[in-house]
Amino acid sequence: MYREPKADKNTNFNNHNIFPVERVNKLLFQSIDTLEEILKNQQLPAQERATVALKILEMTGILSQQNNYSPATLVSEAQQQLNQLQTNNVETNVLTKAPPKIQVKPNFLAADYVEITNFLLPENNQKAIEEAIQKQDQYVESTTTTKADKYRQSYVLFSQYFPELSALIQSQILEILPEVLTKLNFPAFEISEIEVQLTAHNDGCYYKVHNDAGSEKTASREISYVYYFYQEPKAFSGGELRMYDTELKGGGSITHQNYKTITPVNNSIVFFNSRCRHEVMPVVCPSKAFEHSRFTVNGWIRRLVS
Repeated sequence: MYREPKADKNTNFNNHNIFPVERVNKLLFQSIDTLEEILKNQQLPAQERATVALKILEMTGILSQQNNYSPATLVSEAQQQLNQLQTNNVETNVLTKAPPKIQVKPNFLAADYVEITNFLLPENNQKAIEEAIQKQDQYVESTTTTKADKYRQSYVLFSQYFPELSALIQSQILEILPEVLTKLNFPAFEISEIEVQLTAHNDGCYYKVHNDAGSEKTASREISYVYYFYQEPKAFSGGELRMYDTELKGGGSITHQNYKTITPVNNSIVFFNSRCRHEVMPVVCPSKAFEHSRFTVNGWIRRLVS
């Protein structure tokens, strides 16, 4: 470390063994300029820049002829100030550090949904209608996970009986799902399964108010969907999907009075949050003919559970 030379009354500055004062000052100023350039380099580690700053302070003390403080004192005081600044920065970082984000599912769900018309090509829509009618004898009466009596009336065809249509529906859903989630303001999730079933509602059929993720068995369901298709001209009325504002509370769900009604439209699909309470209004089909039913391919998109 450069030390300040002690002046002596008897010292002859013209002595060839001592540098002239002007030259010393010039060298010192040049050294300080060089160190200042180094100090401006923000890519240097903080500790190295602090060392350079101390060096400048020390050299400046040498040039201050009227300075009563020694370079060692200046360095010591500067070091104390730097230490205080570092302490303050640590405390500030601790105080201003954002708390970890915890994803909490909202406890209130508005009756929001996304409806997409012309979901399948017209020829695929027609094939779906024909297949749904042709396999009438393979349907079974619907049930609920709670086994509640007189809570649901309809007829269900499981996906193994219509594999091609099931695969088509699944692939189409995967293609548009990112857009659907955005519109629902629903965070993306890793999918484990897209469940598929075909349901027929004829005269007097219904499904009372429920949600699709209200049990341990169904808890991983995130998004529900309903694809509507039927013979035209339409031979039934009713069968609307009524969705309610829902409050999640104490591990259960509360149905609010506000609701939205979705009227079935041939070749359209509806998506909504599986925790949202909803119901299928009673169907009126005067002919009671199976081929005049309100058909749906409906199901649930499940998240992957680790």
